[in-house]
This record gives sequence, structure tokens and C-alpha cells, in this order.
Amino acid sequence: MVATVDFDIVHKNQTEPISIRVKNTSTEDLVDVAGTSSFSLINIGNDTSEDSGTFEAAGSAKMVRVAEGIYNYSFDAAAYPYEYLLATRCVLANETSSQDIYVKSSSARSFAYAAQLRSIVDKARKSTSDDIVNMNRADNQPSLQFFYGYESKQLIYYLERGVQYLNAIPPYTGLTVDLFPFPQYGAILLDAATIAALEAQGIFAIDTDFNYALGGNSLVIDHYSKLSGMVSQILGRFTKTAISWKQQYRSKGLVMYQFMPGGVRAMRQLNAMPSGFWSRLLSAVYQ
Repeated sequence: MVATVDFDIVHKNQTEPISIRVKNTSTEDLVDVAGTSSFSLINIGNDTSEDSGTFEAAGSAKMVRVAEGIYNYSFDAAAYPYEYLLATRCVLANETSSQDIYVKSSSARSFAYAAQLRSIVDKARKSTSDDIVNMNRADNQPSLQFFYGYESKQLIYYLERGVQYLNAIPPYTGLTVDLFPFPQYGAILLDAATIAALEAQGIFAIDTDFNYALGGNSLVIDHYSKLSGMVSQILGRFTKTAISWKQQYRSKGLVMYQFMPGGVRAMRQLNAMPSGFWSRLLSAVYQ
């Protein structure tokens, strides 16, 4: 069995297709399923299936064939508002292919913040087409094949990861992308998300950078060192800003204690509390 995993993010309260791509594992060509295949939409919160069915090469009512090897499941985010795993088992000619897609819905606010993050971090917006494809197009017309470096779902994931970075800085909080005070402090979240995005790009660069030399000629592709320098620069600014910014969530006050019968035992309990316990407790309640 060949197993793959992926994730997708759709608009909240909308119905959008989740694509299943079935490939011949030897040639990587798209192929229709060769036998009765199945799918199940599993609620991650309670690990139960909330929708399931089977489909053949021609598809089914719930798993619609749109092209050879491509099947779409219509995901209704209004009916399924939580986080899910779309698990499919595709029967091929000589084996079975397993695809698990993590699916969740996000608010319009998340997509709007992702657009702002794209303007900062996504500088890979390039034409990858060739002259043959565009030979009859005027010079001022855009090329036919035009790609961004990041998909919207990846940018939303980096925003969520950025919020997690901020939540982990004391005093600890439970902010989300939707609850974050973006109009006032959006730059801090965008810095955190940029760090997450460039970290992922740096890991990719480790595998793809290239250094070759022969006969006095050399070819060097080095993205990682430049990405590392940029991440260090942003991280230095982010660390100072984020630590100071998080102090507004620290609740301050005066606690008066009066000794009375049994007070010695209560005082010992009070002194045994971990450092910062009351600040974390109050910040969690009043955040």
C-alpha cells in the first residue's frame, strides 16, 4: 500500500471541493481507480466517521470524477464546522493507494490576514512558462503560466503557527488568529508567521541547494544561508517586541493577607505556589 498525507483549508460556511488525485505509483501518471474504492470523513475531535461511501472509476454521487484520476469530494463547511480527516482508499490495478487529507474551515479574517502575509513573504511569484506557450502574446500581456510560492492554505497555517509562538511566551495566553488584536498589533503576528514561513522554506533549501565545481568552473545555489540571515534579523526584532507586548496580559494587583487561626497552613500553601502562578491564572481568565 502507498500512503500519502496532505491538508486543505476552506472558507467557513462554504461548500468547496476537496480533490483526490489517484496516481500510478510506478509512472506517477493520473489513473482512474480500478475497483470499488472508499472514503470516510472522520471528526478528529472524537475520532468518529461522520460521512462515508464508496466510488468506482466513474465516480459516485459524493465522490465526483472530474477528469482521469481526479475525484472531488464536496465538503460542506457549514455542516462540518470542525476539523476532519478525509481518508480515502483507492484500489489500483496492482495495489491500494491510501490518501489522508486534513480538512478544516477558516474564517474570512484568516484569508484576509493571509493576503497581507503574502505581500511580505511571497516573493516567488514568477512566470515558469516558455516562449512556445506565449509566442503569440503581446509583450504587455501576462504569461499564461504564473505561480505563487505559497498557497493560501500554507499561509494560514503559518499564521496559526505564529499565534502559537506568541501564546508560548509568558504570560501564557490562548489567542487564535480570529481573536488576535490584528488592527492594533498585526505586525507582531505577521513577523511570527514570516518566521514560520521562512523556516519551512529553509528546510526546503537544505534539500535543494547545490554546490558543484569541476575544472575551475563552479555552480552554486545557496538559498539557506541567505534565509538564515533574514530569519535571524526578523527573529531579533520579534523577540524584543513580542516579550514586551505580552506584558499587557499580565494582571497586576495587591493581595492582602491577615493571619488567623489556621493561617500558618494557608500561608505555606500560598508560598508553595509556583512563581508567576497568579499572573498566569488571572491572564488566562481576563485575556
